[in-house]
Amino acid sequence: MSFRSGQSGNVVRKGHMWHGRFYVDVPGDEARRRTSVPLGSIHSMKKTEARRKLRAMLEEMGLNADQHLERASLGGKTFSTEAAWWREQKLSKYKPSSQEAMGGHLDKYLIPQLGSLPMAAIDERRVQELITDLERVEYIRSDGVKKKLSPKSIRNVVGVLKQMLGKKVWRDWNLAFPEDIDPDKEQRYFTPAEMIQIVNAADGQWKVLFALMAGSGLRIGEVSGLEIEDLDLAAGLIRVRRGIWKGRAITPKTKRGRRTVFIEPTLVWMLSSYLAGRTSGRVFQTASGKPHSRHNVWRKLKLILKSLGLQPGGLHAFRHGRVSMLQANGMPGDLLLEQVGHSNLKTTSGYTHFNDAFRQRMARVQGLFSQEDGPNGPKFPDFPSTGRVM
Repeated sequence: MSFRSGQSGNVVRKGHMWHGRFYVDVPGDEARRRTSVPLGSIHSMKKTEARRKLRAMLEEMGLNADQHLERASLGGKTFSTEAAWWREQKLSKYKPSSQEAMGGHLDKYLIPQLGSLPMAAIDERRVQELITDLERVEYIRSDGVKKKLSPKSIRNVVGVLKQMLGKKVWRDWNLAFPEDIDPDKEQRYFTPAEMIQIVNAADGQWKVLFALMAGSGLRIGEVSGLEIEDLDLAAGLIRVRRGIWKGRAITPKTKRGRRTVFIEPTLVWMLSSYLAGRTSGRVFQTASGKPHSRHNVWRKLKLILKSLGLQPGGLHAFRHGRVSMLQANGMPGDLLLEQVGHSNLKTTSGYTHFNDAFRQRMARVQGLFSQEDGPNGPKFPDFPSTGRVM
């Protein structure tokens, strides 16, 4: 295998990014392969700074060390080859929706940024540089608006990388992530009044579908996957046994997702009237008998919200609203987890929202001085008229 020590690489501009080009040894091959890695934005560093960064990176990778040839001949793995193995052997065991999302992070962000690097070169420092690079990534939304990756998306991308590397590699890292631009921005949820408005404005099976989402907290995939055999209306319950993802039946999202959900009498009556004696098939379906897609249900909801003049919201806003209502009404924690299919109360707390009116009411109800103490309320000592502390 040929090997030249002391290579310093070459820095070139690609679009708005500086890229470093250099040669890597290919195990079992006499020829070396030229590769390139992104170094940073042209807006944040000069070319000389990019050159210094490339030289430091080459030193970290050991390409200029005498023992590099020995390491290379033993079969060093690049991130691309390891990602291909991980995708086939591990990611393939995840649910289809997770495969799509995590595979997308690999293809869009991780492989383009890290693909040519040896696995040994992916350390805390390199991952911190990846986070900085991801902050500058821009993409075009479906409505044509140019956006940057959110802090949450960046964490998700790095989360996929961590799963590949294993906890033994990154457990002592101290990575710095960008902060949310608006940390106080709250997830959209439907209040009980809004959910009633939505149900009243819907028609046909949409009325029953939205009523079920509002009154049970079921995920849209779980609602789409319901079959009539899953309903026991005499007992007022629904057995969640599957979900729907891109038209395919899949197992529930989590282990606790397979559960029994009790529903109120009004929902029992609505479902019974809607089914009109049907004893088999899907509860909700298209004219061709297929399950509703998430997009079609969301599009119908979007039209209803617009007609009512309500703030836009997604289908998960029903689930957030239902969890918030159950929390506000004091449902015991264990029963709440059982009904919504969460694995722990920490997850449930992320679905819980209280408006200011509720907080004020709780302050009055739980107030120390609002409690009755005889016919005239609590007794307090007189205070000095001057207001000075005595």
